[in-house]
Amino acid sequence: MLVICEDCAKKYHIDESRIPGQRAKFSCKACGHIIVVEKPESQDVSIAVPPPDSNAEAVSQAGRKTAAEAVNAAAAKGRGKPFALYLLALLFLSFLAAGGSFLFFYFRSIPSLLAYESELRSLALAVSLEQTVRTPLLRKDYLLVNQETERIAQLPGVAYAAVVNEKGTAVAGFFNAQAGFDSRFIQQMKEKGFPVDVLAQNGLKAGAKEGSAKINVGDLPIYDRVLALTEADSEVHVGISAAAIDQTARQLLLSPLLFVPAGLALLSALLLFVLFDWLIVRPARTLTNIANRVSLGELDLAITAEGSREMRDLGTALERMRHSVRIAVERLTIKPH
Repeated sequence: MLVICEDCAKKYHIDESRIPGQRAKFSCKACGHIIVVEKPESQDVSIAVPPPDSNAEAVSQAGRKTAAEAVNAAAAKGRGKPFALYLLALLFLSFLAAGGSFLFFYFRSIPSLLAYESELRSLALAVSLEQTVRTPLLRKDYLLVNQETERIAQLPGVAYAAVVNEKGTAVAGFFNAQAGFDSRFIQQMKEKGFPVDVLAQNGLKAGAKEGSAKINVGDLPIYDRVLALTEADSEVHVGISAAAIDQTARQLLLSPLLFVPAGLALLSALLLFVLFDWLIVRPARTLTNIANRVSLGELDLAITAEGSREMRDLGTALERMRHSVRIAVERLTIKPH
């Protein structure tokens, strides 16, 4: 049997069969300490140690109780949410923020740009009509004036075109049936003629040669452009439908050209999610499973990791820890002699 001095830790190998009776005493050759050896019944190793201290045992039990409480508290908190859920939430919030910002700047800038373009177009059409009907008006060729006015009125996006003389009478005036006017309003205009009174909302001031304003005609918002015909003492009006501008803005918003970057952004987010899952989530799940098996006693199970460099470094660190724990367990195991 093996006996260790409790003062100097010197080891002695004693043949228990030569111990007379159940107890024997001898002095340590190194320090002179009296060692009491009791003949064991079934133990192969005996260590001369003092009787257990009740205070130390109480402290040990308290420590075990505290550790158990900490484990229970950690378990009570739950396993937590998976990383993929946080990543999906981040991507969803990013899409909301990007989409909201895009819509905000789109509806803040695009309609104003389209309105400015419509004003330029109405000016160009009014100038074209003014130059076309100037000579026929001076010659009083009203048939040609009506033909040119109707031609301008039927262009896409144009609501109406009209020529008004100095007396406030419509020499020529035509509505575009495709502008979105109510059918009853169109029928009323055919019966009563062109409503010159609505053009008074954008009348020219004294000495002015042109003007523009947003007016309501037949319950529709219209961008009206007026030019003066000084030689013939007349005015030409060209109206552009604001509803057509809004429709153009919606068509641009739903254009396939805008779905292409949206699809690319969605595809990029999907690839990012797959990349995170392949580089972080799966290696972390694999390391967790291996660590659980090691904690259950499979100390000979090698720990290997794949994925990103950080996950590989973590796997290497866990492998070193497993190796150290295995060696420590082997050293703590006392083999009988």
